[in-house]
Amino acid sequence: MIPNSPGVLAQDIESITNEQSYTEAEFTMEEIMALEQYISVNNEGLFIMNHTEAIADGVSIKLLEGQQGYLDYLNSEIKDGNLKVHKNLEIEDLELNLTNGGFSLLASCNGKSTAAETKLWGQTRKFNSCEADRFAADLASVAAGSAGVGLVTAWIPGMGWAAAASTAYMSLYSSRVYANNSNNTGVIIDMTWAMVYNITPQ
Repeated sequence: MIPNSPGVLAQDIESITNEQSYTEAEFTMEEIMALEQYISVNNEGLFIMNHTEAIADGVSIKLLEGQQGYLDYLNSEIKDGNLKVHKNLEIEDLELNLTNGGFSLLASCNGKSTAAETKLWGQTRKFNSCEADRFAADLASVAAGSAGVGLVTAWIPGMGWAAAASTAYMSLYSSRVYANNSNNTGVIIDMTWAMVYNITPQ
């Protein structure tokens, strides 16, 4: 949870570590990732979830509903021919832009840049140092109200940006991107369907 008290953001920025997860949602990255044990692929090549076993293990119904909503979205993308899921739960993006091999490497920027990759829990993407700074600046613009949330949806599409577009969330997200790119290495961003994110330097 992001605290609402003034001054916390500045204090929090001082305590940034190399690997952190943040959200305004009530679920953690670990709770969402742990749901994988209840998910499988049926004979039609679609995701299914064992709700009975998960509930028996004490998993929150609200968490299961959120994950099921994301699985429904993934299943619709599979049915539309945009994604394919393998029995090991690996997701293949059939629409990946292959014109640049799915990544870019710029001489003046450090790190690697890749297209957003769909995962069971959300999306992951690498930003080179230049793109990380631009993404952080876009998040800050949305936080300041000088740009709409559509500005950041292009960076990591298919996520619930509109629901997370609070000033505190966008400000903190921006500061995390800047902090983890402070050595000009680029960043890796993991983003769950619940808008929990994890940022690490490349």
